[in-house]
Amino acid sequence: MVLDNKTKKILKIFCLVFFVAILTGCTQNLDSNGNLIESRAITTSTPWTLSAGWFDFLFVIPLAKGILFINEYVGNVAFGVIGVTIIVNLITLPIMIKSTVSTQKMQLLQPELEKIQRKYRGRKDQASQMRQSAEIQNLYKKNNVSMFGSLATFLTLPIMFAMWHAVQRIEILYDTIVFGVNLGARPIEHIFSLDIPYIVLLILVAVTQFFAMQINQIMARRSPKYRPSNQMKSMNTMNNIMTIFIIYLSATMPAAMSLYWITTNVITIVRTVYIQFFHVEKAKKEVEATTTNFLNKKK
Repeated sequence: MVLDNKTKKILKIFCLVFFVAILTGCTQNLDSNGNLIESRAITTSTPWTLSAGWFDFLFVIPLAKGILFINEYVGNVAFGVIGVTIIVNLITLPIMIKSTVSTQKMQLLQPELEKIQRKYRGRKDQASQMRQSAEIQNLYKKNNVSMFGSLATFLTLPIMFAMWHAVQRIEILYDTIVFGVNLGARPIEHIFSLDIPYIVLLILVAVTQFFAMQINQIMARRSPKYRPSNQMKSMNTMNNIMTIFIIYLSATMPAAMSLYWITTNVITIVRTVYIQFFHVEKAKKEVEATTTNFLNKKK
């Protein structure tokens, strides 16, 4: 079945709680003094084997080695973090396009979905429920709405966690300084002493995160048919909470994670604009054409 908005909201909250639980309960990478534990360090010679654990094998070690590989050729681990972030986003781009288009189509089909729901309102027998489900599935099928597209949103969570692990475990990162920022240091340890580079870093995280969360609504306001709904207000609240959460994590994690989030946010903004102009607009026309044909047949 296609996930409704309430289910997606619950899943987002669950994934967020799950992510926090993992962060607080994961294997220690740093000792009590904030120094990297030698046995947890990842270098170019670290073996890439399943014995390291399935999560390290699938996510952490590949990301860390990718950062180190780029560092060898560029000579700065910061470019490694940025480069790997770009590569990961390019790999996941087709999935994100499908997810965004499916989500937009579901919003466009909301009036038709409500008609079906009104048709079966108050009819709780199994036969009516099955017919309602079949009509909804047929509506989505006719408009090529993917039943798994909306789940792509949660793809960023394991990648975010893996990147957090990777940057913590890259030894050379702790000796790398970029624009006055030590990539292995936690910004929160510097901002109270008014260390400007770290303050600017967090401001960039906050600004880019805000626009990355708001870009969908910014693009939606372009339409003359745009009307803010209660659902959008609810999403705004969730987006604001997420922005505050990301700023907190940026302040308490190694500064290299801020580079990851800034890069990811910029890519998200560019990607959303690209998808809107080159995919969503086309999807809107397809939905409008399908709806028009359906109404003409009924006449």
